Amino acid sequence: MDNETAYKTIMEKFAYGGANKPGVYYDEENRRHLNSIKYAHAQLAESLAASGRKDSARKILEHFDENVLESNFPYGMTSNQNNLHDYFSFRFLNACYEAEDWNLAKKVAASLKKDLSQQMRYYKSLGDNISDEQLAINAQMIMQNKGGNLSDKQIEFAQDILSTYQLTMQIAEWEKQYGAKLGAPAGSGGIK
Repeated sequence: MDNETAYKTIMEKFAYGGANKPGVYYDEENRRHLNSIKYAHAQLAESLAASGRKDSARKILEHFDENVLESNFPYGMTSNQNNLHDYFSFRFLNACYEAEDWNLAKKVAASLKKDLSQQMRYYKSLGDNISDEQLAINAQMIMQNKGGNLSDKQIEFAQDILSTYQLTMQIAEWEKQYGAKLGAPAGSGGIK
């Protein structure tokens, strides 16, 4: 990636479709475009951080956050495209960690965790009361045609169940890894 050109383009030329104005609604197509913009910010921030330019990486991430109100376009949001929205935010969160933007990481993680938790509660409500881990294991078994014990209603969400669980587990790992830097006591598991 040409960090200099990309940085200048994002900071000077990117438009955010009025996402910095309260109350703007984005339909699925426009959310897809904003996700592409969010992903471009994450990719550049990761590249800048890897080259030792963490200050510039933080500026890119914060530029997105300032131009896209979370009330208009939350970091954590269910999508009709197999958790794609949360995946882009997950990559953005990873960029926050790599850039050492701890405050923005807390904000993004909290939004993602809220959405992922709500999704798991919904998927669990469609069948027997089992743990998140057992639900994910059964979903993976279904997807691999190796059996699995899910209700008929849960089967249609098998891929979403698995991706929701995997994203949740990775966020928990990052919280353990970066907990002290995020202001959480050692061993607390991270953000509350």
